[in-house]
Amino acid sequence: MSSTTEQEAPIRDSAPGGFADLRASARRSAWRAWPALAGYLAVRLVSTLVFGLLSSGHGYAARGMFVFVDSGWYQQIAERGYDTSISPNLSPFAFEPLYPGLMALGHTVTGLSVTAVGLTITWVAAVACAWALFELGRLLRDARTGVLFAILWALMPSAVIQGALYADTLAICLTAWALYALLRRKWITAGVLACLAGATRPTANAIVLTVCVAAVVEFFQLRKQGRSAGWRPWAGFVIAPIGAVGFLSYVAYRMGSLSGYMKAQKKWGTGFGNAGQVLHRIKLGLDGSHAGHYDTGQSHLTTAVLLVVPILIIVMFVQRQRWEVVLYTVVVSVIVYTAIHDYTVVPRELLAAFPIMLAPAGWLAKVKRQWIVWLLIAVLAVAAGWYAGYVTVDGGPGFP
Repeated sequence: MSSTTEQEAPIRDSAPGGFADLRASARRSAWRAWPALAGYLAVRLVSTLVFGLLSSGHGYAARGMFVFVDSGWYQQIAERGYDTSISPNLSPFAFEPLYPGLMALGHTVTGLSVTAVGLTITWVAAVACAWALFELGRLLRDARTGVLFAILWALMPSAVIQGALYADTLAICLTAWALYALLRRKWITAGVLACLAGATRPTANAIVLTVCVAAVVEFFQLRKQGRSAGWRPWAGFVIAPIGAVGFLSYVAYRMGSLSGYMKAQKKWGTGFGNAGQVLHRIKLGLDGSHAGHYDTGQSHLTTAVLLVVPILIIVMFVQRQRWEVVLYTVVVSVIVYTAIHDYTVVPRELLAAFPIMLAPAGWLAKVKRQWIVWLLIAVLAVAAGWYAGYVTVDGGPGFP
């Protein structure tokens, strides 16, 4: 990763064009991306249908097919703000504000329920994220890889969350576009998107850190070459953490403690320090033991995912993928492996580690008999719908 090929060289900021140029560029990009968007929606449709057929009797019909455990929290925060009386045992401060804030704003403007607004935001963000993944794949490899990159993200375990009343999809969408802007050295855009992502999900802190590190590296690289980096990298550096830092400051103020956010996370059993638990559960998953909790097909798949992710990260190093992409993937994986307490939640959080799908997308793009690829995708789409039944619906007492 030390050398930089012509393909890997970042595209520097050019002189800003007018709104007409931006609109024309977006229109061309959307036209290029339509196969990826169509493929993504087709896969999600198949998975959703399978999920719907298999979900009877599991509580989904009572709460709604896309309303899971944390969905109730987003609904309550959108309607009541950060009211600590929402639950007697758990804290609303574990949820970042952008998603429920947009739900509340949409409800006020349109009169629709916060649930309807939230699901609309989620699905728009899902399509926009598929668009971003296509552009990332196209930038780093080629258009065919971009199409498969977007589709493979729809096939990851717990991909059902991409259509649920959760903040994950919005955060990943903002992150993917921030990463794309960063690779093209659009510092202001990358900083603003990272700022918004940081106010949406804690895993998005990985893109915040990546933008900041990239700005520092840019400064020293250009300084070594006797060139000036200008003010844009530093603007991105300053803007990127504002969302995350602002929310942490708010929580600290409300809880009267600088470590307020960590105290809120502790009520949920999350926080940095759970790596040992995850490794222990991987062992239980391999053994298939522990009172039947780790001997189901879905739990075996979860264990497989946890074992495969480090291998795919090693592949990223071997392939000498752009260091910004590798850094982001490593950081988000570390966050997931060290901070998550529930075995069923890990695959959902790893949706944010979408760059691990770039190498498999590149491999599939090189397969000469493409019908084999599409057959594999169809099978995996059905499997993704089956796996969705592993996502917890009702968290029990203490959940709104």
